[in-house]
Amino acid sequence: MRKKVGTLAAVLSICLIGCSPEEDDNEITIWSFTDEGEYAVAAFSEKYPDVKVNFQFIPSSQYETKLRSALSTGIRAPDVFALEAQYVRKFIDHPSLESLSENPYNAEALIESHYEYIQGMERDSNGDVRAVGYQGTTGGVYFRRDLAKEYLGTDDPKEVSEMIETWDEVFSISKRVYEESGGTVHGLPNWNSIGQVQDALVNQAWVVDDKLIIDQAKRDVLDLVDQAIEADALAMLDDWSPGWTASMQQGSVLFYPGPSWYLQHVLQSNAPETSGLWGLASGPAAFSGGGTFYSVYSGSDNKDLAWEFVKLYGFDVDFLQNLAVDEQYYTSHREANEGVADEITSDFLAGQNYFEFFNEESENVQAVVRSSFDGDINDIFNELMGSYARGNFHSQEEFWQRFKRDVQTYFPELTIE
Repeated sequence: MRKKVGTLAAVLSICLIGCSPEEDDNEITIWSFTDEGEYAVAAFSEKYPDVKVNFQFIPSSQYETKLRSALSTGIRAPDVFALEAQYVRKFIDHPSLESLSENPYNAEALIESHYEYIQGMERDSNGDVRAVGYQGTTGGVYFRRDLAKEYLGTDDPKEVSEMIETWDEVFSISKRVYEESGGTVHGLPNWNSIGQVQDALVNQAWVVDDKLIIDQAKRDVLDLVDQAIEADALAMLDDWSPGWTASMQQGSVLFYPGPSWYLQHVLQSNAPETSGLWGLASGPAAFSGGGTFYSVYSGSDNKDLAWEFVKLYGFDVDFLQNLAVDEQYYTSHREANEGVADEITSDFLAGQNYFEFFNEESENVQAVVRSSFDGDINDIFNELMGSYARGNFHSQEEFWQRFKRDVQTYFPELTIE
């Protein structure tokens, strides 16, 4: 039986930006760019009632710069800090991150309970564990059941999955739906519906031995976007734009590829009145998106307590199952997810057992090699791809020339051929 954690008000001490308590042996400071950590702090405080936890929520726009400064100088550095998947590789090899692989932490054995793609993000360039993930960000293709019934003849997730196993099938369906709807319904919202799936198929980081590498999976994105445009598959609605969120409510797009958190933080948030009209299917490839990791500061005076917090958040099965049930939160931990899969369904997904879906998909997501440059170079690629999809480049060759130029400007130390 899982034990509920207490209310935040009873157990949590939260600091705003700028607070800097003098810590003693029973006090730790945690930094994060998301308030999700408050749930873990509440559970930790119940387990260790004599420990004071200073949880500092720092807005994402300030977080990376503030953290880099604190870790580089050691001034007011937190004992524990969160890292987002977008920039975890920028920090993972820094000596300010405690190596957790061996004694007294022994995380090397513990991370075996995590999915392979999570483990790939938790290790540094030498294979040592320096970050611990708690969030499973496995992806799937969310689809409108009403549109699927009308145009595909079924809204059964397994049957829909069988219809969209390849991009050719997705584009073929999209073309037919566009024509039959009189141009009012598209298959996909934008080019990134393709890009985020393809990103999971990358075999090489953007930079190897200080040289820019363009993986074939990235090159394929342009070909696939060309095919999608020819099939009228793309609604050309940028992620997070008003039109993009409105389309979820209006039913003007059939398929929305997205990670596990897409359900709560995108669909339910932006289209609450469409509850019951959604399903979740497999697409052309298994993928993931985003993720949050926690690390221990190597200069902390309270590494033992810092590790206890990280260990709770990443490996405590009872805690993670509480998190999964209470917050409808898919985790990084196989055993935790499998233990609650039978009891977690979503009314928003018309009663579909989506934990079972993600459990199966998670085993197929490959660990992708990343470098410290990848986050920034991905930003360059994504910005230019948005322009490419709108027809602002005359050819793929022109796109790649511009891409290389922009990367060289941003990273003059790299060799670019």
